[in-house]
Amino acid sequence: MTEQTGQIQKKKRVYELARELNLSSEALVKILTDLGIDAKSHMSAIDAVQEKTVLDRFDEEKKAALNKAAQKKTVKRRRRKKKATVSAETVKTVKSNLAQIESGTSRGGKKKRRRYKEEKQERHELRQGKQEDEKKLRVPENTSPAELAEQMGVPVSRVIASCMGLGVMVTANQRLDTDAVSLLAAEFGFEVETVKEFGAEALEEKRLSRGGVRSTRPPVVTIMGHVDHGKTALLDRIRSTNVISTESGGITQHIGAYVSTLDNGSVITFIDTPGHQAFTAMRARGALITDIVVLVVASDSRVMPQTQESIDHARAAGIPVVVAITKMDLSTANPEFIKQDLANRGVLVEEWSGSVQCAQVSAMTGEGIGDLLEKILLQAELLELAAVPDRPARGTVLEGRMDPRRGSVVNLLIQDGTLRDGDFFVAGQFCGRTRALYDENENQLESVGPGYPVQLLGTPGVPEAGDSFVVVESEQEARRVALRRQLVEREKDLQARRRVTLQDFWAAPGDERILNIVLKADFQGSAEAIVDSLQKLQTEEVSVAVIHSGTGGINESDVDLAVASNAVILGFRVRPDARARERASSQGIEISTFSVIYDIEDTVRKALSGLLRPEEKEQFLGSAEVRETFKVPKAGTIAGCYVVAGMIKRNARIRLVRDGVIVHEGSICSLKHFKEDKREISAGFECGIGVSGYGDIKVGDVIESYEIIQIAREL
Repeated sequence: MTEQTGQIQKKKRVYELARELNLSSEALVKILTDLGIDAKSHMSAIDAVQEKTVLDRFDEEKKAALNKAAQKKTVKRRRRKKKATVSAETVKTVKSNLAQIESGTSRGGKKKRRRYKEEKQERHELRQGKQEDEKKLRVPENTSPAELAEQMGVPVSRVIASCMGLGVMVTANQRLDTDAVSLLAAEFGFEVETVKEFGAEALEEKRLSRGGVRSTRPPVVTIMGHVDHGKTALLDRIRSTNVISTESGGITQHIGAYVSTLDNGSVITFIDTPGHQAFTAMRARGALITDIVVLVVASDSRVMPQTQESIDHARAAGIPVVVAITKMDLSTANPEFIKQDLANRGVLVEEWSGSVQCAQVSAMTGEGIGDLLEKILLQAELLELAAVPDRPARGTVLEGRMDPRRGSVVNLLIQDGTLRDGDFFVAGQFCGRTRALYDENENQLESVGPGYPVQLLGTPGVPEAGDSFVVVESEQEARRVALRRQLVEREKDLQARRRVTLQDFWAAPGDERILNIVLKADFQGSAEAIVDSLQKLQTEEVSVAVIHSGTGGINESDVDLAVASNAVILGFRVRPDARARERASSQGIEISTFSVIYDIEDTVRKALSGLLRPEEKEQFLGSAEVRETFKVPKAGTIAGCYVVAGMIKRNARIRLVRDGVIVHEGSICSLKHFKEDKREISAGFECGIGVSGYGDIKVGDVIESYEIIQIAREL
């Protein structure tokens, strides 16, 4: 169509040129013929839909000229018409104008064709991208065949038939694991992308559709580093508080979020993470929700394993790092050694020609605190942090606990939007309505903006640390998403439980010993960290099975669960109530409570060491040389021996050696010195030895006596 339009334009310009030069059609035909141009191609009929085309206009002019000639009834009518004469100057003008027309039309056509090809390529890529998106399924874990068939748009009977072809017998509503779902989708030409939380993408798209105006928000700064390097003490100095005095054992054992307002009016949200190796998941979670990481290293120490782990988490999340070298008030402080140690691990501070800012501080004297805060604010200014307060709130669950007076209390970090009292929300697998909002100092709030932490009341249960938090429009929508997530979580728990079959006993009878545990903790994050640390203690011989882990005090149902599963109950910073204590005492269930995570690990390690099979070791007792043999009725062959070394015991095992080769292993059935039965015979004495079930004893044989001792093992 583009080429045809170009031809039409070209012919119109030829016609206009003829009109400008006041040429007749015959003269124009002659000029075009002399130039080697097909005149018919320039004056052929064009589609009737167009306005008057070039040929129509030529025909009209031709008819008008004929009519005018017919009216002149002269004698010259029969005379032969003279050939039209055209000057050379006119031919040259037409030729140059046609060249311009041809070149202009060619360039325009190329541009239009190129544009058409580009648009066609874009349409093809867009269509191909849509097809790829249609072929990619986003499904939650443990999807049923019916749900998978609905997303693929195929009958559920075909999906079940494919399952049978793969050797899996399932029903329409039976849940499948991720691998089985991927295989089934591949059978129908689909790819599967596992979604951690059902409905998260749809809720986020709906939330973003509300629009709003972006504005700056406070930076979220996470304090990370090794245990006992002064993280909480540094934070206490910044906030002029004493949080560390409330922590058991003087170490942080859960994530804390605090807001600090500086003298210049700037606001910074600090997140304090534990430094113990058991709290790896907490540090990873802190790195994912933060804007800046403050890496704390003690000046009298070095870069420890948990410090290196914090560096790795920050790198993986792409978070900028600010180094704080603490304990500068000590006489053993050596900040240059710390900088060198950091440089060896890929962290170059600015003093060493790097890009990482570094401050030398002391939580005791306050030295360098202002410098550290200034560098944090400078890094935050470079990041240009912003959010939209007008939208519904979105955040992340930091911690959760059960309060005996207020019920479930969830610590949140609001990352975008504004959370208000009375909003409906979805937090992990729970939904609810905001009943009350409190800051870290227990002051009640009406709304919380982006970049601020908050304590929320209103969830029917305790969501897991790291779960997403989204405000929704209605209670029905929140309940629909939460019920689906609870269903998926229940199916995961059922599949995670180990089912014992007869084949387990045939394959390894009695080889594996399991310590069953029911764990209760004050915070969900602490319970998660303890479970991870206990799982690392298990070996091929002994293992830990956490039957149940949760938050809140130890109650009677926990004791009943321990009775049914033959488990012990461990409590971390929680206590059993009176009924639970009485129930446990009557059923013989052990309840152990702890305040520091070190003590839990040591106790479980000792318990697992008790389950380990002891190591067996052979201990040599003595040897005797056979010098004579006697045949005794009803007793068999008796060896007359002389004890060469050690002693021979009656209840010990023996080994009969002939010419350096073991010919028999067994036990002693009789041991006598002359006619007296003896329990043991020492070296230098003669004795008679009877070997159980063996009589082929010859003179010169050596009888070695030994016993097997058991040595207790430890993890």
